[in-house]
Amino acid sequence: MKRYFIFDIGNVLVNFDFNILLQQIAEDSGTPVESPTPLDLDMHHAVEEGVISDDAFVDYLNEAKGLSWVVDDLIAVWQRMFTINETGVSLFREAIARGLPVYMLSNIAEHHIDAIERNWPGFFDGATGLFLSYEMGVRKPHPKIYRQLLDDLGVDGAQCLFIDDMPENVEAARTAGIQAYRFIPENHAMIQTAVDAFFPMAGKS
Repeated sequence: MKRYFIFDIGNVLVNFDFNILLQQIAEDSGTPVESPTPLDLDMHHAVEEGVISDDAFVDYLNEAKGLSWVVDDLIAVWQRMFTINETGVSLFREAIARGLPVYMLSNIAEHHIDAIERNWPGFFDGATGLFLSYEMGVRKPHPKIYRQLLDDLGVDGAQCLFIDDMPENVEAARTAGIQAYRFIPENHAMIQTAVDAFFPMAGKS
């Protein structure tokens, strides 16, 4: 039985500091640092679902926050927000080196992908495929995103091992029959053990 390794991206392969975005908005608008409003979060989710484009999201930020950004400005801020998660990337590279089918399943917008690839060209090289929310039209933990993943791969959930930092995403994956683990420091050793057990014949179908 062929098995598949599914990675989240945010806080698994790359960490991000959302405060950098809030601070840059405050600096460029000449206003105090403020927490995101419910509408800000709705728009953030909309761009991650591909309901609105990066351009439309920037237009919203400009209107709501008193900015004059273009998409490249947003990408540049996210470039500073992202840092490598060394543990996650090591696991990702190890999986590729072992010849495993490696996929991404991430709540993410196009400008996030652009920022990652500008910071680290070829970052996703070796991955078998990417399942990105802005292209799929749905975000985790909605059951549809897991069904679409399994349908597109043509596999049963039992053939997949998934790691994600968010507990609700892990639980939804488990509900879909996927072996899933929360990627937090206290679980890293357990995840490595699970990976070694799940892929005992790495490189063979």
